[in-house]
Amino acid sequence: MNEEQKIIELKKKIDNYDFRQQEREIKEQKRLKKLTAPIKKKKRKFNVINFLFVVFVMYFAFTAFNQYEMLQDLNGQIEEREIVKADVEKEAMELKQDVEKLNDEEALMEIIEKIARDQYKMVKPNETIYIDKNKNDNKLIQGIGSEEDLNN
Repeated sequence: MNEEQKIIELKKKIDNYDFRQQEREIKEQKRLKKLTAPIKKKKRKFNVINFLFVVFVMYFAFTAFNQYEMLQDLNGQIEEREIVKADVEKEAMELKQDVEKLNDEEALMEIIEKIARDQYKMVKPNETIYIDKNKNDNKLIQGIGSEEDLNN
């Protein structure tokens, strides 16, 4: 049996060697075919997943840009409102001071007199009014006003 096993092993080796030799020849023929065959360009197939990804990225960029512009606009509005708020607070403080002055009788009389002189052009008895022609406030003299401005 030893000899028979050796013979079987030798047959396997020979068969295996022949098989490998044939395999090498077939591979070489395929390689030569590839080299001699004209080169074909691969066509790119339309990939839905890549297309959807690109659309998503574009939508994301567009949305991010719009939100950035909205934030800038809202920040501008906030700054405007803060300026208006500061003005209103300043006016409120002035009104509080005026209310405090109204509690004092002498200050109240001064305020009333000032309003009567400025807004209603009232004068004290036996008081003479002089109009300064060189004063910048007199629009009629400068030629840019009308008699209505002078009456008001």
